[in-house]
Amino acid sequence: MKTYLIKALAIASILTSQFLAAASLDKAEMLLLHGLENDAKLELVNVIVSGKNKSQEAQALYILGSIAFNNSNISVALETWGKLIKNHPNSKEAILVKDRIAVLSEIVGESSKEELNNAIATSYLKHGDFWSKGRKNTVTIDSSWMKGFEAALKWYDKTITEFPNSIASKVAYKSKFKTLLGWTDRGKYGSSFGLELDFGKYMPMLLETFNGLEKEHPKASVLQGFRYQIAQAYWGEKDFPKTREWLNKIIKISDGKDTFYSDAAKRRLEKVEY
Repeated sequence: MKTYLIKALAIASILTSQFLAAASLDKAEMLLLHGLENDAKLELVNVIVSGKNKSQEAQALYILGSIAFNNSNISVALETWGKLIKNHPNSKEAILVKDRIAVLSEIVGESSKEELNNAIATSYLKHGDFWSKGRKNTVTIDSSWMKGFEAALKWYDKTITEFPNSIASKVAYKSKFKTLLGWTDRGKYGSSFGLELDFGKYMPMLLETFNGLEKEHPKASVLQGFRYQIAQAYWGEKDFPKTREWLNKIIKISDGKDTFYSDAAKRRLEKVEY
């Protein structure tokens, strides 16, 4: 009887440990959702130091590193993800960040001081720093004559590919969509980009971007506004059938609700041709 009782207690202890670790991770995510970042970080640290659940520990390290990265604290992100790779090399979280460590190291090299073990060398550098107080601690990049429009699309696509179904991908889709809508630089010889440069070339890319956003993030609040932008783009090209198609999509999706975009769509439908 005692043997069975001991086994039962042992099983209960294991289950309780796993439950507590999971609950702590869930609590951290809930705290983050409500903007209580410092409390969330403390909860994540508790998950890590408890050592009760290796899977939860890997997730906690990943989230802590992500928080640091989002706050532009690249050194801390690098160190935290480094511990993740060292302590949980086969975890899905470690695999996710391995390829990004080199990129982060580049950033750290530009924005923070290297650690020096030699006290004399450190003192020499301090002397140099004293006499160069006016210098800039961050470098700038002259992007003149570079294809910045294509570079922007490249980095948005990279985010979408490497972070699918994430908040990052949603931001990337939104930024890519707005970039493809295009603009014209100020001045007499200002360059044009996106739809304002070549409607035929970039409209298919805009639609593909919208479809990707709609598929990955069907509840994104910007979808109706983006549908209106598509309708407006067709309207500017005097493609009135397509204009009506997208305006009617807005009205249909609004499902009878009187919203800003459903109202705007109805008003535009009253006068499409010009």
